[in-house]
Amino acid sequence: MGLSMETLQLPMHLVTDEILTRLPAKSLMRFKCVSKLWLSLIRSRYFCNRFSKIVPSPRLYMCLWDTDNETYTLAPLDNRPSTSTFVVDDNLPDPAIGGYILQNLGGLMIYVYNREPHIYNPANGQLFGFPLRSSDHIVVPPGGEKTVAYYFGYDPLSHKYKVVSLISVFLEETKQVISSVNYVFSQKNKLGYWNKAALTPTDFCPHMPSKGGISIDAVIYYLALVDRDRFVVVSFDIRSEEFNMIQVPKLHEVAPVDTPDLTLLEHGGKATLCDPTNLRDKGVLALWTLEDVGSKKWSCKSLVVQPSQLPLVDSITFRVKGTTQNGKVLLIPKDFISPFHILSYDVQNNDMRKIEIKGIPDVWFNMGEEADLHFDVMFMDQSESLIYTDFLSCFDWGDGA
Repeated sequence: MGLSMETLQLPMHLVTDEILTRLPAKSLMRFKCVSKLWLSLIRSRYFCNRFSKIVPSPRLYMCLWDTDNETYTLAPLDNRPSTSTFVVDDNLPDPAIGGYILQNLGGLMIYVYNREPHIYNPANGQLFGFPLRSSDHIVVPPGGEKTVAYYFGYDPLSHKYKVVSLISVFLEETKQVISSVNYVFSQKNKLGYWNKAALTPTDFCPHMPSKGGISIDAVIYYLALVDRDRFVVVSFDIRSEEFNMIQVPKLHEVAPVDTPDLTLLEHGGKATLCDPTNLRDKGVLALWTLEDVGSKKWSCKSLVVQPSQLPLVDSITFRVKGTTQNGKVLLIPKDFISPFHILSYDVQNNDMRKIEIKGIPDVWFNMGEEADLHFDVMFMDQSESLIYTDFLSCFDWGDGA
């Protein structure tokens, strides 16, 4: 860790600041015990923001779990830039965590375990269970089903986190949505409260969650269904707490037999729907970008995989799992295959790269078809982020309205 002559000529407290920002996050967690001054500095919003910019440290995380045996594993995979291989690193502070990864929110991993959201900070190994918004008062008719979803967002100007909860009731056979209600979690006097959302748009209708959400420039977006074949994107402005519902345009001239496996992701700083329906058969990946929330205007771009790279997609069905900070789309197999690999798609340069995952224990490949095996993968671009702790420390919950 070399320091420049300019740095050495700074006042001592600035030199200390400079040195601390170059240390690994786990070391900083220990150094908080050195003095009250260091504790205050390391926990400050200024230091956390500066640290995340200096130490970007992208990593890939993979979850494997078998609900029958209740075996849960969360394995970070260290990138080797000179190769197309990631190697499992099972040296985690707590290997008994994992589940469907919902979001990467500024270095925090949001995932679901036993239908409950959890917040994991890879920088220091802290794990938080997120207290649920009660839905016991929601009436479910015969033949109906209730589902609860959570979407997390962050305002980079006010440094405030907010959470949206969606509770939906639908008929299991027809997927007809009967009712839905949104709640918003926010902070006041370092306490967290759930409050029922005031939905003002006249076109806002009952809907059920489709997949996880994203947060872009203080706006939460999530994909939802209003019936079996009709998608909408719901936006929530963290600052104004206003909701908006945007109809998704007709994606195919001929409706596919199955509901399209759409994924909402960030592309070019905008909410974008990624449709891999024709990826395997035609080598085409469609991107539908929400150009303007106010006017509800969409644009479409079809990406055609290079002929030499078609063998990467023509024999395996992939699903989309978000993007990296540099805009590459992550594709993971729909089924657990051996040898296991994923794809990184550079949409700007239309270049697809195969990434092999090595070091997965053989037991996961030898479970047999009867095993209830699940897996998930996600890039964490800022896994060394310390995260300012206002949001995590407010888990002394109020009841709200």
